[in-house]
Amino acid sequence: MNRPGASALIAWALCAAFGCSEGAPSDPSHFSLGGYGGMANTVGGAAGVAGVASNGGAGGLGGVSGQSGNAGVAGVSAGTGAGAGSGGSIAGAGAGGSIGGVGGAGGSIAGIGGGGAGGMIAEGGTSGGTAGVAGTLAGMGGAAAGGDPLEGHCLAGITNFDSDGPFDFETTSVGRVNMWIPNVPAGCKVPMVHLANGTLAACLMYGDSLRRLASHGFIALCYESTQTGAGTQAIEAFDAALEAYPDVADLRFGSTGHSQGGQSSFCALWWAEEKWGATGVYAGLAMQPASGFGTACAGGWRSAYGAIESPMLMFSGQGTDGLVSQSWVQDGFDSLSDAIEAYHWSKAGGAHIPVPNGEEMQLSIPWFRWKLLGDNEACKAFKAIRESDGTWREADVQNEEACQ
Repeated sequence: MNRPGASALIAWALCAAFGCSEGAPSDPSHFSLGGYGGMANTVGGAAGVAGVASNGGAGGLGGVSGQSGNAGVAGVSAGTGAGAGSGGSIAGAGAGGSIGGVGGAGGSIAGIGGGGAGGMIAEGGTSGGTAGVAGTLAGMGGAAAGGDPLEGHCLAGITNFDSDGPFDFETTSVGRVNMWIPNVPAGCKVPMVHLANGTLAACLMYGDSLRRLASHGFIALCYESTQTGAGTQAIEAFDAALEAYPDVADLRFGSTGHSQGGQSSFCALWWAEEKWGATGVYAGLAMQPASGFGTACAGGWRSAYGAIESPMLMFSGQGTDGLVSQSWVQDGFDSLSDAIEAYHWSKAGGAHIPVPNGEEMQLSIPWFRWKLLGDNEACKAFKAIRESDGTWREADVQNEEACQ
């Protein structure tokens, strides 16, 4: 495997930190209902089948004594169903009750939309329950089951992903955590993205990428450190942002980084999944990751990579990186679980230094909007990059998710 020694990477890092870069950048009739809830102390009915036209199946109806109905299945295409939407892979439909159950919340992992309907007269309660609420984590209503997943969200309506976004932002720091905080409307929570720099480099060198994220409404974070590989610093940064900006920071976690920080983008994703579990949504983007170099992940990088459950994108230089070969990046890809969605793209002419702010900015906005916000237009834009820019090639992919 073509990997440079520690001295080569450290030499690069010193060069990157002290002058080899360009410098720091200043008919809603077709739907199915689930089974009715049982009588006292029994669970709700089975899930409704997918709507044949525009609506999702409603969830199982709650039992008299408050047991849960199962979640509805997503509709075939967009539309609004009566209390419909796909239930989550964790949260089922709402509990029934003596006056009908409330619908379940959308799933915290894969749920896109509201859960099941409330109880019915006689079998599910004495009166109908209310519809399920939209899933707050993975879809807010659901593109497949209930229309635009971002409808009413402050980040809705942004379709230009290859330039600066519409938001002003403020810069601040908490301890060693540098923060770029977008000025979004009151009451709107947005994803966080942490960027881990390369060995002996500095956050300021990735300023273009961080500012681009903030201008698109993401809280951009970078923990100031010369050794970032373990990924734990990203968790400290997420915690700091959640504490300092609880009304803005959402439990949607983007993890990105370069070189040793590229390893960190994997490790931090694993740490975040361990810490926040099913309450969060996660996605990673690794820039030329030097897996196994520098500060190690707990338990070893291969173990951490293999435990990741969320989508992962990585890119390499197509024979031009000079420090982290395409085969080295592929080794990281091959260490992921076969069950997750993952992409390895290579960039013709992509170099390790100057740091790849251009490539990061080109990919990060559509990628993170797609995976953290469920933005279908961002999905289309992400997949169109290789069609419009011939310097990108798909080196490997597994479990590719289609756009709606």
